[in-house]
Amino acid sequence: MAQLVFVHGVANRDTAQYKSAVADRNLLFRELLFGSAEVHIHSPLWGGTVPDIAANVFATDEQVKTFSLNLGAAPGMGAGLTGNARPDDGSGLSVVAVGKQDPVAALDAICSEIADRAVREGRPLRTEEVRAFRTASELIATDKAPQLFEGNADSASIVRQLTAGAPGAFGIGSIVGDALTAVTDRIRNAASTLGFGAVRESLSPAVGRFIGDVLVYLKEGETRNAIRAVIGQALADAHAAKVAGKGPIVLVGHSLGGVILVDMLSDPEAAGLAPDIQVDALLTVGSQPGLFASLGVLAPNRAPVAPRRKPDCVGLWMNVFDAIDPLAFRADKIFMGVEDFVFNSVAGITDTHSKYFQRPQFHVRARARLQAANIL
Repeated sequence: MAQLVFVHGVANRDTAQYKSAVADRNLLFRELLFGSAEVHIHSPLWGGTVPDIAANVFATDEQVKTFSLNLGAAPGMGAGLTGNARPDDGSGLSVVAVGKQDPVAALDAICSEIADRAVREGRPLRTEEVRAFRTASELIATDKAPQLFEGNADSASIVRQLTAGAPGAFGIGSIVGDALTAVTDRIRNAASTLGFGAVRESLSPAVGRFIGDVLVYLKEGETRNAIRAVIGQALADAHAAKVAGKGPIVLVGHSLGGVILVDMLSDPEAAGLAPDIQVDALLTVGSQPGLFASLGVLAPNRAPVAPRRKPDCVGLWMNVFDAIDPLAFRADKIFMGVEDFVFNSVAGITDTHSKYFQRPQFHVRARARLQAANIL
């Protein structure tokens, strides 16, 4: 049996959407990352300890006094700087075309869209949808993903291969087909318009909540202590299970969650953790420990050296990031003993930060490295 502690990043609160996302994420962890191995997943929700940000501070598109020569607000911003023009169907901008160049990234995008649809519809992933995830993962793991896009491959042939053997309940073929269409539309939209209004509307609150959650954690006080207490309890439960023979411990920290884990594990006793805690593997994903360590705001090692050591209680540390994720940073330039991993995607820059755990290649690559280290 294994103990997985997942520490979420910024802007997570106790909502129905959050609970649905946790259930789907845990299902994919069990099915793809841990496979047949038994795992107990701890998902501490620390976001509930953070004060909410007033929504109206993000309303920058509302009419205000303009800092200009009395010309008023710039017109047409919501439609993007190039309007809503779209290339015709002969443009070659499709998920199939992307798949011929980077089949793994294309499969990630398709599966991520399937997961997003389940969240939008407020339901868990269906058995047939998980089957599509599993098929995509098997293709990636066996290096057969390129075969899916070879020759005269089209959306129909890809759907048939991803859904082969599915019982057909719930219209899985149409679900995967809709996912392909949605990804193709996203690729075409990205090529045809900057979508300034849409990008700003999505990105501004995300950045605001990121900054807000970071600031309340870094500031000494009740909120920081409350965050550490929630996460510390999950770590204590996992440690007790490992001591009882129900290990190993695998920690996954997304975004600020990875920073908090590195900070707490760098000085376990100061963070209220058991002094003998031992973590078999730490995965920081789309995270910023290298950034904050370079700024000197994380807890130091007890005997600091240059460059800085990874936490002494951590065995394997992998830092995973998407090259176009603006909120993810390298760690191996700051810490000794950490290995950075990067992968490509066709996710947009505004949402790539939230897509890591919906991507089959994350689970396949992480599982292979945990197995190579004899952790799984």
